[in-house]
Amino acid sequence: MLCPNCGARIKLKFGVCPKCHTKLSEIKEASFSLVRKARKEYEPDKVVYTTIFPKDLSFKNTLLFCIFLGWMGGHAYYVQRYFKASMHSLLSFLFLFFLIPAACVLKLGTAGVLTQMAVFMLQTNLIVLPSVCGAVAVIMWITDIVKLLTRRFNVPVVMPEKKK
Repeated sequence: MLCPNCGARIKLKFGVCPKCHTKLSEIKEASFSLVRKARKEYEPDKVVYTTIFPKDLSFKNTLLFCIFLGWMGGHAYYVQRYFKASMHSLLSFLFLFFLIPAACVLKLGTAGVLTQMAVFMLQTNLIVLPSVCGAVAVIMWITDIVKLLTRRFNVPVVMPEKKK
């Protein structure tokens, strides 16, 4: 695994980072609940990312959010990775808002209010853009499921203060 403080590789059998001497037990004691406070107080240097889930963040809930709401970024909102969550949501929104009316026009011949937009998209080949957005959203979603299952998904934490 990688050290959340300096990025060096930590061998689990030693349990200590060779560069900054962060102990594996300190990483396990990191706090997820302090992330929002650190961001609110404009101290982003306190927030680090680690693949070890802290005690105050449920791996099971994160996995369930990812499986059922991951295509919309639900798991990323849950772990307070807002940029990633926004990208998931934006790509999914573009896919749903533009491709579904076009599909309705193809299948039913009418899509109500969105008929003109859908016909324009079909005539000008703009249908490719929402299709690509949907494909990227699905790829990001599946990648996050795999990362969670292989314990390589990064979550933000605040490391405990080092005692002198």
